[in-house]
Amino acid sequence: MVLDKASCDLLQYLMDQETSKTIMAISKDLKESRRKIYYHIDKINAALVDEALHIISIPRIGIHLTEEQRDACCKLLSEVDSYDYIMSAHERMMIMLLWIGISKERITIEKLIELTEVSRNTVLNDLNSIRYQLTLEQYQVILQVSKSQGYHLHAHPLNKIQYLQSLLYHIFMEENATFVSILEDKMKERLDDECLLSVEMNQFFKEQVPLVEQDLGKKINHHEITFMLQVLPYLLLSCHNVEQYQERHQDIEKEFSLIRKRIEYQVSKKLGERLFQKFEISLSGLEVSLVAVLLLSYRKDLDIHAESDDFRQLKLALEEFIWYFESQIRMEIENKDDLLRNLMIHCKALLFRKTYGIFSKNPLTKQIRSKYGELFLVTRKSAEILEGAWFIRLTDDDIAYLTIHIGGFLKYTPSSQKNMKKVYLVCDEGVAVSRLLLKQCKLYFPNEQIDTVFTTEQFKSVEDIAQVDVVITTNDDLDSRFPILRVNPILEAEDILKMLDYLKHNIFRNKSKSFSENLSSLISSYIVDSKLASKFQEEVQTLINKEIVVQAFLEDI
Repeated sequence: MVLDKASCDLLQYLMDQETSKTIMAISKDLKESRRKIYYHIDKINAALVDEALHIISIPRIGIHLTEEQRDACCKLLSEVDSYDYIMSAHERMMIMLLWIGISKERITIEKLIELTEVSRNTVLNDLNSIRYQLTLEQYQVILQVSKSQGYHLHAHPLNKIQYLQSLLYHIFMEENATFVSILEDKMKERLDDECLLSVEMNQFFKEQVPLVEQDLGKKINHHEITFMLQVLPYLLLSCHNVEQYQERHQDIEKEFSLIRKRIEYQVSKKLGERLFQKFEISLSGLEVSLVAVLLLSYRKDLDIHAESDDFRQLKLALEEFIWYFESQIRMEIENKDDLLRNLMIHCKALLFRKTYGIFSKNPLTKQIRSKYGELFLVTRKSAEILEGAWFIRLTDDDIAYLTIHIGGFLKYTPSSQKNMKKVYLVCDEGVAVSRLLLKQCKLYFPNEQIDTVFTTEQFKSVEDIAQVDVVITTNDDLDSRFPILRVNPILEAEDILKMLDYLKHNIFRNKSKSFSENLSSLISSYIVDSKLASKFQEEVQTLINKEIVVQAFLEDI
């Protein structure tokens, strides 16, 4: 049997679960009927071949993959390619929209049929769905078709670029790796003479990152850089598309007039000059402006210009925000100057994202709201000051980022102990998340020597001379000669228990069954109804997390 999008999604879902899941719970989470879930499990089992690795639902408990099954499923997903993979309607629409948005050639219905490998009627239905979905978006983009231009996106030039940046974000940050690989292959195949999509161009942009950061005097967040390297060629192609199909593309120059005084604009021009020297490709004024906007909008880990005079009003609003936050909560903020500087760096990028509609999401929002609910609510209330001062609306994702920054500066009372262990923390999630991770570890293990957080690059540069008892990291692929404990950026109960076992008893926690799995098994033996059992487990874990996570902030002062 061929694995399609739904089968791959189910497989990925099962691999992501830390606890057992019943068929009913899976059906609810994936919004599929139980019959379809069983059908896709049969397809997965047929692909696995080895019966010992088959996925089986145990009555009253459900499905939970063993390590051997996880390895086999991971290998299975990696082997799915464009010949086996069947795109969903949602994926077909995304790949059509991207091609229409970046292509220089006239796009016809026949070319869309070839792109998606489905029937004419299916493509026409997808196009109707696209038209409807675009009416629900904020960007005011319309899908139009004419004999001379074929299918094209009609919108204000800036709106069109904003929409395509949002589309690229959803594709590269949220879709599965198999679909992304198929999309990249199909784009390169149809734009085979496009230098921007070449391996050489990708390598060139990677080599430019340290030069750009040096010219800026800023260190861009690792994840933002990774994303930018993936999508920049497509965004530059979208500029070609805008200039080809929009008579009013000059209007966008007015929109970008604010950035021409920024250092990012000058750095973008220098990048364009180096691009021309290497490939003889010239960046238009629109493309230079777009690169500058991206550099302004992405989160920074370091900014030597953070306290420049042109952001004096920004600083005043943040000072009032910090003062109000501290007045609303039973905690003291330490190193307020450092917190203010970090918030200045973060909010400068935030304001440019808001101004130019650069889409971004916070992957930690759900965890922040769950684990630090009280802090989140106080931050939300305090942030009304910023919304009023800057005439913007802050989303939950924005509030979660602010909560992370503040959480890293809340004061705690350390204790002392002779036989302390030396711990290195390694985190590539950015300055705010790294500092919050450090704060959490110090709160739960005040007797251990935990003084700083390294990036992977920093850690590797000192590993040979380091003397350390254990490395705690949020990175899945970090290797070291030292013992390694892998944890979530926002510590879960399981992470704390894992760290406690090693730091106090020098043992690695048994991987066979986690705390969550044991709790699930215990509850399911008393509560038959899977919905009630799942809800009860969630409430119990929330209560436990609140005690060991939130109370640490509120009571350790």
